Amino acid sequence: MKYDLHVHTSRYSSCAVSPPEAVCRTAIKKGLTGIALTEHDVWWPTSEYEELRRLFPELTIFSGAECAVPEGHFLVFLPDPDCRLPRLPDLPGLATEVHRQGGILIWAHPFRYDRIPPRWLVRVRPDALELASLNMSSAVQAMARKTAARWRIPALRNSDAHRAEDVGKYYNEIPAALKNNGDLIEYVKYLL
Repeated sequence: MKYDLHVHTSRYSSCAVSPPEAVCRTAIKKGLTGIALTEHDVWWPTSEYEELRRLFPELTIFSGAECAVPEGHFLVFLPDPDCRLPRLPDLPGLATEVHRQGGILIWAHPFRYDRIPPRWLVRVRPDALELASLNMSSAVQAMARKTAARWRIPALRNSDAHRAEDVGKYYNEIPAALKNNGDLIEYVKYLL
């Protein structure tokens, strides 16, 4: 089954150009099983997620956010769809709160802004990192591969799409049907 776990829409990400309905239609057309809507530092209201899920029952839609802290950008998924995170000042604070709530933290497009392996990996270990996305050059992808191997961090491939046509350009083949955030969190924590 195919899952793209890093997608933006124009509803809550000002840098995205496609509305969520177009993103979902494209994901279905491309044969994706599910997508995660991960707007920049914004959590969709649960009622809006539920409406989108009603419109596209054939597509699993995960709720998350791309949270920016000085150390980088991190995809956050929480088990309770009504949970939200306050804006946190740094990665240790973000990781502590995400894990306190039973969620996962995925390092989005690592090395996009800085080509030096971060010192924070000694203190804070993400649950996974992106190995490839539209915003990662081949050199950056190689650095991500080395980092994942050296630190034994599970790796994912996601589009980081900001336009409907880019959804699914990178995706994850997962041999399980993930139906909700709880399934996704369990898969990343224990099976990836």
